Amino acid sequence: MARTPQENEAISDKVDLLLSEGYALDQATAIAFDMFRRGKLKIPKTTSKEYQITHKKPKSFIQQLAEAAAILKIGQYLMNENKKP
Repeated sequence: MARTPQENEAISDKVDLLLSEGYALDQATAIAFDMFRRGKLKIPKTTSKEYQITHKKPKSFIQQLAEAAAILKIGQYLMNENKKP
């Protein structure tokens, strides 16, 4: 089963804490995942704003094209409005 964003943030925060305590990255990661697996990691109800910003799902190519097309249409409309006497 896939982990929730809240679970991922809790694991990431634990790894950061262990790294600051002097553990090596691979060891800190193993400890954090083991704590998660055993249910010893506190999982927040919601993710922090910082986590949401840094782990934002990228837009699909189609979404990017739709946004670009909308911007072009707005630009064309504004250009036509400026030409009216």
